[in-house]
Amino acid sequence: MTSISPSLLARETPHWAGIIVCLVSLLGFALYCITYLPDEKTSLQFVAKLLYFLLCTLALVLSLLALAFAGHHYAQVNGFTCSQEGNDCRCVLEPEDPIARSFLYADAGDCSSFTSTLKLCFILQIVLNLAQALVCLAAAFVMWKHRYQVFFAGLQVDSLSVGQWQKV
Repeated sequence: MTSISPSLLARETPHWAGIIVCLVSLLGFALYCITYLPDEKTSLQFVAKLLYFLLCTLALVLSLLALAFAGHHYAQVNGFTCSQEGNDCRCVLEPEDPIARSFLYADAGDCSSFTSTLKLCFILQIVLNLAQALVCLAAAFVMWKHRYQVFFAGLQVDSLSVGQWQKV
């Protein structure tokens, strides 16, 4: 998105929301490759699962924050009145208000094509951040369910050993 105008802010280009998801995916891949030991007999496996859960919830929050920023900026762009100033594009929300905040997009080119491209980018960000948030929610839910939603059906019939519980 910074290629359409170098003056876009970091909150308008939320690449920071995807960085944490990359970390979560790398940790998830490492957890997938580790041989599973039941009941977290190793502290390293427990710490990795806890870190995975915390990173998933942090990624969920950041994805929702990026989604809110993109939605807010999309609503703002829909209300813009833009004028061409050389190669720049100056947009205001309320042209009648003399103290209204104006947005100057440097090297934007044609204002109408710039605002339509910006709207398309914000819609794409909304969809992708929503998908990212749903994936992070699903990953955190699966990790939570795996840890806390385990219940036992009782002893096996042929065994008197308490150590042989059957998961349901």
